[in-house]
Amino acid sequence: MLRHPAFLAAVFLYAALWAYEAWSEGPGGRYPVLQDEDRYTQIPLLLPAAGALIATNFAATRMHRHGAEPLCGVLALPLWRRTSAHLVAALPPAAVGAVLTAARIAYEASAPTAVGSPSPVELATGPLVVLAAGCAGVTLARFTPSATAGPFAALLLGALVLAGALGVRGMKWVGPVGVESEFAAPRPTDLMHRPALTHLAYLAAVTGVLVLLALVRAGARTLPTRAALVLLAVTAVVVGAVQYRPLPDDLVARRADAEKHPGDRQRCRAADQVTFCAFPEFLGRTKDWQQVTDGILGKVPADERTGPYAVRQRLFFGGDREGVVGAPPLEAWARDDTRHDTAGAVTVGTEWGTDDVGGGEMLAFAVRFADRAVAGPRREDEPVADMLCRARAVTVLWLAAQATPQTADALRSLNRRSVGGIALTTLDSAQALSVNDPEVQVVLDLLDRPATEVGDRLEASWPALSDDRTSTAQAARLLGVSAPADAEQGSEGTSCAAR
Repeated sequence: MLRHPAFLAAVFLYAALWAYEAWSEGPGGRYPVLQDEDRYTQIPLLLPAAGALIATNFAATRMHRHGAEPLCGVLALPLWRRTSAHLVAALPPAAVGAVLTAARIAYEASAPTAVGSPSPVELATGPLVVLAAGCAGVTLARFTPSATAGPFAALLLGALVLAGALGVRGMKWVGPVGVESEFAAPRPTDLMHRPALTHLAYLAAVTGVLVLLALVRAGARTLPTRAALVLLAVTAVVVGAVQYRPLPDDLVARRADAEKHPGDRQRCRAADQVTFCAFPEFLGRTKDWQQVTDGILGKVPADERTGPYAVRQRLFFGGDREGVVGAPPLEAWARDDTRHDTAGAVTVGTEWGTDDVGGGEMLAFAVRFADRAVAGPRREDEPVADMLCRARAVTVLWLAAQATPQTADALRSLNRRSVGGIALTTLDSAQALSVNDPEVQVVLDLLDRPATEVGDRLEASWPALSDDRTSTAQAARLLGVSAPADAEQGSEGTSCAAR
């Protein structure tokens, strides 16, 4: 099985895809969350699973395809025992799947930016899928000797996964793996809801059904074998149905509490003027946050730093409620911050990275922190701003973008995907902080100039540049760049026009 061209080609494709992913993200673009990465190991293993299915099917039908099946009639070994040997031959591909899974999760865990911990159950699912696919190839051979049956079955395997990924009703856990939304933010392990252990039991039962079905079809029709087949079939149906249980009430309560009162579950560490608070599994991510905050505060004049500052990680489940995105519980967050002595803490989510989603969250956090550094702590009776205006917008956005090379790249990427300015949401909620296009263009021009030169100009004209009454054109002149011709028209029809 390990030398079969179908399996070798599948493993080669697996390795090629992995190499491409590693090359495209680069050594500095990895921010893995291991409780998510464990299930991400399953999808690539569908390639070796398909290869194992085709290989075992071709091996089990080889005698028929070569016209040598009549010669088997003189063998003392009955067909069901030969079928057992083919089933055992599905174990080495599964072992290769286990090695690939271990190598992949070890690679992700080796990143200095890795946080969280993987689930052994999730890691065991992928190799079991490879084993089940190999057994399916043998079972299929006992029903039809057609050489096209294996490839068609591999396509069916992919169709099941695709149907679950597209959200076809009732299909998510019928197939070999349960695919989650790529845009869902990572969560602490105790707030996740994946019936991983139940699904593993379901796959084991299905694998047992395939094994016994092949043996019964091959002639092993003893009463114990048939009884075991019926028992495992019933088990697969029952366990498969259990996978679709609704969210437990205690999990709903824990999520609500973690959303409104994150401080009760978090640990904090202080670094210079900033206190970083995060859920225990994400505490290592505070080092990445600190690179951004240090880059921002380093360009703020020393006598204008209104610290101490605080950063708190938060969760928002509002987008999960019937697909309607709501507003974050800002008042509950403010009370929670006050209770934990981190009043005015800047919100940061669990998403982080250099891709479009993670980069957007990285830039959104940088802008929120830069706004806090420029404007100072918000008064309790002060409304939450939905837009940055004029000179203050230029100052805040430049401080955020120049903080790290990653935040600068995130701004350029977001600008290419936006029209008329950019909008930075708070944890994918209905609340967003917007910056008009003229201010964005000024900041993009500033990013092409030496940061020290811009920083010196910013320090020299800080009172004017931190005031949103100073025009965008004036801010551009003070910082040494040209403003767009329609700079003052960018505020028309927005909340900036009233300021």
